[in-house]
Amino acid sequence: MIDTPQLARMLRTMILIREFDERAIELRFAGKIYGAVHPYVGQEAVAVGVCSSLTVKDRVPARTAATGIASRRAPTSAG
Repeated sequence: MIDTPQLARMLRTMILIREFDERAIELRFAGKIYGAVHPYVGQEAVAVGVCSSLTVKDRVPARTAATGIASRRAPTSAG
């Protein structure tokens, strides 16, 4: 069972991912950033739910549209 503080952290993380993507889209259309933007809008719960169950030893294969997971599970120098 997930406790209330963990649920609150998960919600904050979903909101952070959404705000990041929305801002990236705005900046792309404004010509402030270049290249492709692969929004994760609508899929935030997937990233947060999956990543909340991962351990340090688990590996996540990267793909282009996985910014939500990448932001939730940033790579480290060790792995």
